[in-house]
Amino acid sequence: MPSAKKPATSASRARAASKEPVALKRLNSSLDAAQEALADLRKDTGRDVSQGARDLYKDLRTFISSARRDSSKLGKALARDLEQAEKRLASGTSGTRAPTRTASRRPKTQTSSRRSRSKPS
Repeated sequence: MPSAKKPATSASRARAASKEPVALKRLNSSLDAAQEALADLRKDTGRDVSQGARDLYKDLRTFISSARRDSSKLGKALARDLEQAEKRLASGTSGTRAPTRTASRRPKTQTSSRRSRSKPS
């Protein structure tokens, strides 16, 4: 029987959460508040609204859930980028370098505006 995963300790959760930017934390808390407000609104209105209002409610609920999912992905991507930057700094490299140009020149071909004309007979 495979062993169950051990739950993350509170210290590891705190470390992971502390890497999250403050603005992202504010965004997540705002999304939480919007989700709660939308649920309260749904309770207050119930089924007494038109089909158009129900469709708008559903669209808004879908938008908030996708925004929460995307903000989670953004947090993970930012953490990954930060870790990579820290590794580059620790190793002393500057990451990707700008390509250097060589000083080779192509021979220019001269095109004259005059064309050779044949003499009429």
